[in-house]
Amino acid sequence: MARRQLSATAVALTAALALAGCSVPDTQQSDGSKADSGTPRAGGTMTVAYKSDPKTFDPAVCYDATCWNNMRMLYDRLYDYKRDTTEVVPQIAGAAPAVSADGRTYTIKLRPGLKFSDGKPLRAQDVAYSFARILDPATKSPVQGFWDGVDGAAAYAKNPTGLPSGIKVNSETELRITLSRPNSSFTYVLAMPHASVVPEGSGERLARSPLGSGPFVLKKFTPGQQITLEKNDGYWDRPKPYVDKVVEKLGIAPEVALLELQKGGIDLMGDQIPPAQYLSVTRDPALKSQLVSMAKPSTYFLTLNTRMKPFDNPKVREAISYVFDRAFLLKLVNGQGEVANEFLPPGVLGHTDEKLTHDQDIAKAKQLLTEAGYPNGFSTTLFTWNTPPWTNLLPQVQQDLAKAGVKVDPRPIQQSALFDLAATPGKAPMTFSFWVADYPDGSAFFNALTSCAAAVPGGQNWSFYCDKDADALVEKALTSGSKDATAKLYTDTSKKVLGDNAVVPLYYGSKTELIGKGVGGYFMHPIWAWDMAQYWKKDGAAATS
Repeated sequence: MARRQLSATAVALTAALALAGCSVPDTQQSDGSKADSGTPRAGGTMTVAYKSDPKTFDPAVCYDATCWNNMRMLYDRLYDYKRDTTEVVPQIAGAAPAVSADGRTYTIKLRPGLKFSDGKPLRAQDVAYSFARILDPATKSPVQGFWDGVDGAAAYAKNPTGLPSGIKVNSETELRITLSRPNSSFTYVLAMPHASVVPEGSGERLARSPLGSGPFVLKKFTPGQQITLEKNDGYWDRPKPYVDKVVEKLGIAPEVALLELQKGGIDLMGDQIPPAQYLSVTRDPALKSQLVSMAKPSTYFLTLNTRMKPFDNPKVREAISYVFDRAFLLKLVNGQGEVANEFLPPGVLGHTDEKLTHDQDIAKAKQLLTEAGYPNGFSTTLFTWNTPPWTNLLPQVQQDLAKAGVKVDPRPIQQSALFDLAATPGKAPMTFSFWVADYPDGSAFFNALTSCAAAVPGGQNWSFYCDKDADALVEKALTSGSKDATAKLYTDTSKKVLGDNAVVPLYYGSKTELIGKGVGGYFMHPIWAWDMAQYWKKDGAAATS
């Protein structure tokens, strides 16, 4: 990806201006044409299906796919992405932030007249409160590490009263954020779903009673059955949203959802096309115009819990890194992606073509296990999601491990349950997971998945790996002032993390979606999944159940 060179004093400002040269291709239909760009039509219901419930509606805590899509519908952020690119643009901010000469202080003005969906004004105080909640340990936000560069963050975590010293409210329409050091990715952080704005004092209610300023309002949530959202008639960005209602059916297996979509019972699938049906769907001429594909900046990988036996032994972790036939695993998902050669996927700043992963070498794996004191292998538990592609890959992952004498008890569980379990110390020795970039910069992976700050209860660092030297490389990258220097530092970080084998990358993912015939304006976003405010029903009518 093209990206501007950054001077030391312009690091934060360039990020604020969205790194406009860093973008991805438009979403493509299977026939090569761009996604639907017809005339929007108001009215109707968009019906979607998910296997899993959302863990929460609290944006500071949300990290599963179901709640991720709901965050975009229920809340607004200071900044968002321009349509189907990674260019950052103002959302409820009135413009790009004014950044100080040293790249540390961001002054942000809000659009005038903003309101929450209950009609109360949205003020800078609400924005400040939303950000402070992420730094409060009681919130257990999995993205606290993204915000620890805010001045006073450490002191605030010890005594979370008022606001961190680095967050100031200048007026009801102006906010100032001061960082302890420049951070070239900070505007991306402000566009993450966790930076969604909630009313001051609302934190305890958000998990089940969300209140935001977004395009939709939660009307009803019946766990295991359905979520109903209705259009926010007072939404500031008129005429969006176009549909009157969004119905999310829950507990629907992907195989069932696929049949429902083909029959017209739903409009969109929240889970992937099941691998067993992938070829028949993608090769069906009648469905060609309904297929949309995109290479996602994502990595599928194993985590090895460095604080649980036997994975506290570096040789054991190294042995696991030699176990897998990545090319064969990719075949099991119909070749949707490419074999991983390192941790960061293509399209993310810092990705290298150097080969940092190990080819399958069972003899080497057994040798390392013997040196580690496990000549006969060992038994362990592997947790993952209970939906494709993980359920399709699990048997082969289990077989590959068994070749080296590692007996695995596979535990596929619901998405939200996995987030809770794997983020609890001492619970999950191994997980099989994936990560889609929160933004197209290496820090989006390292800060969330391998940093010391994220190796905490509720965090996303499920290996509980902590290496201060690796963290220092990331910090240096964020303040380097040069694209080339930043990329090299991220590559050095990958070498450090993979040298310690806290994570084992398997493959990079791509995604193909089948959309309903009645869906207008559809595009797939490289970071987010859907942008429901920009879609419409071509006939103005709901899908029939």
